[in-house]
Amino acid sequence: MKKWGLILCITLLLAVSACGKTEDNTGAVNTPAPTQAENNGGNLSEATKAPTEAPTAAPTEAAPDVWVMEEAPAIRNSLSEEEKLTRQNAILEKGTLLFSDKTNKGYYPSDISWLTGAGMEDCVALVFACDDVTHGGWGVLGLNVKSAKGGAKQKDIAAFSDQPDKERLIVYSMEELLSMAKAEKPADITSFQLGAWNGGRIAGLYHLPKDVAAELDTFLAEMEKADAIIHTYNGELSNENAIENAKIVYDYLQEVYGEVCLTGQMESTWMGSPDYELNYIERETGKLPAIRGLDFMHNDFAGVTKRAKEWWEKGGIPTICWHTGSDFASGYDESKAHNLNWDEAFVPGTEAYNKLLADMDRAVPYLQQLEDANVPILWRPFHELDGGWFWWSKGGAENFVKLWQLMYSRYTDFWGLDNLIWVFGYSGNGGNMAAWYPGDNYVDLLGADSYNPGANVNLFEECDELAPEGMPLVFHECGTIPTEDQMEKGAPWSFFMVWHTDYITSEKNNTKKSLNEIYNSEYFITLDELPFK
Repeated sequence: MKKWGLILCITLLLAVSACGKTEDNTGAVNTPAPTQAENNGGNLSEATKAPTEAPTAAPTEAAPDVWVMEEAPAIRNSLSEEEKLTRQNAILEKGTLLFSDKTNKGYYPSDISWLTGAGMEDCVALVFACDDVTHGGWGVLGLNVKSAKGGAKQKDIAAFSDQPDKERLIVYSMEELLSMAKAEKPADITSFQLGAWNGGRIAGLYHLPKDVAAELDTFLAEMEKADAIIHTYNGELSNENAIENAKIVYDYLQEVYGEVCLTGQMESTWMGSPDYELNYIERETGKLPAIRGLDFMHNDFAGVTKRAKEWWEKGGIPTICWHTGSDFASGYDESKAHNLNWDEAFVPGTEAYNKLLADMDRAVPYLQQLEDANVPILWRPFHELDGGWFWWSKGGAENFVKLWQLMYSRYTDFWGLDNLIWVFGYSGNGGNMAAWYPGDNYVDLLGADSYNPGANVNLFEECDELAPEGMPLVFHECGTIPTEDQMEKGAPWSFFMVWHTDYITSEKNNTKKSLNEIYNSEYFITLDELPFK
């Protein structure tokens, strides 16, 4: 479709909604005046800039009793972990246990007659974990299978970022093992070795004959079906009370999805001006990005609120993330160093629960200011949610789902923030993404980030497999802008957002030539081409 197709009708809708929502509601909050600490100046880097004093003013309304979110709808029809393991282990025990319960100890057998005499429909089942949780995402095991013809490169097995010490199952068919060994039949295999390091533990290595392999395959298929996410997405914002401007932006993103890609740029605030990156882009291309990325980091609430308003008034779309510690009053270093009392944080009435609510409420007055000004926000909290490096992912997938649902319900149901379009942003890790998903009721846009060049087709496909049909997928951070050709070959992201400073200004990441081509392409939407002004 033509990218101008929606401009006239959206402009008319914006005119109708200009007065916005003026009535009071149960989510109304008093917005304190900005404090001296809420600044966007200085020239320190994101990683070293000292945290400023957190604003002490919090929303003045409070529930008479302890506030508790409504019970979340079921995300999937899962069996309990205990029931899954019981059934899985009962099947594995029908096979032959070859090796088990060794941390940093590999399996290097001299006798592999169990393998050379195996049938073509047999399989090998590996149950593994990483006992050193600091190595989540790292390679912890390595499988080598060889024949007289040699063999493929060692197959590295990485620990999961989510609960690396949890035991996981991998199944290798005989066909896969023969391919690794470059062999035609099991009798041709001369070596089978499974190494372990970085805390890797072989909890159980099994040879399963044909009938047991078939039983395991059937069980795993049943589990995959049971674990499938229950999608309820209907193409509308998750918040039925969303302000009109949020609906207009979301409708636009849906309408152009797959046809064009919106440009986006993250700002910095320590390079002499928060417009440092935008000025560079405009100087080199004559254009400005459609989306401006902002960050509540270091309590820059007032500065971010001001710049978000100004960007919307220019006709652009603001998106806000939040690098902060678990106190919601600090910055980048704390976002990685802090953790949460996961055992008590979601237990209503505990000190940890009350503190979590009070701390996450720090942003409410400023988001309310934006709603009062009818400014829609692509709200991107807890980004790179499955990465393992930020505190919000250190409690594992189950706790993260509770955290996301809690913030969503607190902001939407209790405080009545109706201007937020909730962006659910994975890291580039991939794998087991479904475990982190909080359900369609809590997500409006889904995506991932990667600092690998190109459109990252594999990552897009993982997001696409997880997301409900019709939900736009976003490349919420990147280092190098993918080209139109790269995106059209299987990764038509709704928008990209380049990270700040050198990621946009260095020729190593984005050349001036490519930047000019992208910002002046019909495929990539820039600020002047949006229909919201």
